[in-house]
Amino acid sequence: MMRRREFLWVALAAPAPQSNKRQPRAADVQVVRLTTVRQERVIAYDGTVKITGEKPVSGLVLIFEFFATTKALLSMQKIEVDEGTLRPGEEHSFQFQGNDVPRAVSFRLSAKDNRGRDLSLSGEGPYTLD
Repeated sequence: MMRRREFLWVALAAPAPQSNKRQPRAADVQVVRLTTVRQERVIAYDGTVKITGEKPVSGLVLIFEFFATTKALLSMQKIEVDEGTLRPGEEHSFQFQGNDVPRAVSFRLSAKDNRGRDLSLSGEGPYTLD
């Protein structure tokens, strides 16, 4: 039978269990500011994004997903924010207009680069539409 002192020695000498959880990856792009104004047949967007990842982003594209009150996806719109390369730490302001989506009450964002690579986004929403 193992003595108490031997048991404590074995228990303390054993390696601590390691957590297999990964640290979440930092977002590639952060939505710093975003406002929308719904007008007749048009939604006007005004905002700022910041490149927060470690790599430059070439050709930033924002994808807007519009939802009904039932959370059903009604429409998606892709808008190219910048054709050039945005470097880490840079902010870019944008203003554009998109088609209005009837019955849409909210939208959510996602981002890609011009090669189709998905970018992680901080501040993806959901945002409400007035």
